[in-house]
Amino acid sequence: MATLNPYLEGPFAPVSAELTVHDLAVEGELPAGLEGMYVRNGPNPVFADPASYHWFLGQGMLHGVELSGGRASYRNRTVRGNALANTHVVEHAGRLLALVEVSLPTEVDRGLETVGPFDFGGRLASAMTAHPHTDPETGEMCFIGYDVAGPPYLRYHVANRHGELVHSAEISLPAPTMMHDFAITATRSVLLDLPVVFDLALFGSRPFPAAWSPSNGARVGVMPRLGTDADVVWIDVEPCYAFHVLNAYDAGDEIVLDLCRYASMFDEDLHGVGGGPARLERWTIDPAARKVRTDVVLEVPVEFPRLDERLVGRRHRTGYLASPQMEDGSFGTARSVGLVAVDLETGRHETHELGDRAIASEPVFVPAADGAEERDGYVLAIVADSRGEHASDLIVLDASDFSGPPLATVHLPQRVPLGFHGSFVRL
Repeated sequence: MATLNPYLEGPFAPVSAELTVHDLAVEGELPAGLEGMYVRNGPNPVFADPASYHWFLGQGMLHGVELSGGRASYRNRTVRGNALANTHVVEHAGRLLALVEVSLPTEVDRGLETVGPFDFGGRLASAMTAHPHTDPETGEMCFIGYDVAGPPYLRYHVANRHGELVHSAEISLPAPTMMHDFAITATRSVLLDLPVVFDLALFGSRPFPAAWSPSNGARVGVMPRLGTDADVVWIDVEPCYAFHVLNAYDAGDEIVLDLCRYASMFDEDLHGVGGGPARLERWTIDPAARKVRTDVVLEVPVEFPRLDERLVGRRHRTGYLASPQMEDGSFGTARSVGLVAVDLETGRHETHELGDRAIASEPVFVPAADGAEERDGYVLAIVADSRGEHASDLIVLDASDFSGPPLATVHLPQRVPLGFHGSFVRL
């Protein structure tokens, strides 16, 4: 019998306990240099009506696995105050920020306890994206924020390496599109104005007030990193949708952009992510000619792309992604989710198989050392249902032997609901 809302059941079902547990069981051996905390954010609704609940709208909960001296501990905490800070958690200028794209960030401490809203000393008065991008050389964090009640429907910001907001610009959009992610290169930023459009009249009639609107058109915008609305060069593309960008970089006057492309979104699965599966594509953007060339990198289903963060905005070779096996193109029907590593130069990919019922979250790469090569490091992911319906593990893979067995498997003390994004934080 079909479930009323799959995003409240199975691997998505919320947990009620906030735990702090030390000396977790570890199979294998944690690498000696892997010292820090993997922290992941995701929705954990306290009270939810299955008929009206959408996966994006659950209360935020952080799950942290601290690794030190070959040992592991776990803690999880609800994000207090901002009930929707459920999408990502990033570190910048010494602050740990829980993010959702419809409000200000929420600062949390290293114990994952909520500190409170963070507004860059009063300089940010509107929403911040859940996907900021930090330049590995300058330390600048670039981010956007859309406003469904605008205009302006979009704002663009840059914070310096000290966490000070130093640049803001209002960007003109014809409609309040859902711009979940964007990209930066060493010199430019790339905006994705794609046809998922918010409509406040949809409140109360569907779980998430946004709809697939191909008549709105689709385009990418290219602007200088410290640019303004007048600097944006808009280029039309075929209607599609992308939640997530892998990376972008300058290739002379052109820009190479890798992203996960859906044919459509929010036109079938009204409770979560449908319109899939997504595939990894490479878009080569020529701002002068106002053209975008599209090449398919992977035909296998993919989502949640990540890379070595030391290469954000620079030429990269390797991407790490989750690969869901879905029954009908909806994430809510995923039978399993494995992991994929792709070589962007050769197009070849490796798969880390997890079994028929195991469902991996977003893979996060951690370099083995500061000066390590791009593929020299570890890939971390939380896996749900790995040891049965109520179990979750953190797996640690050798990035250079991606399809091989995990170097270590940390048994977590409770199931971690399938969520969104996370970071590895040095403590």
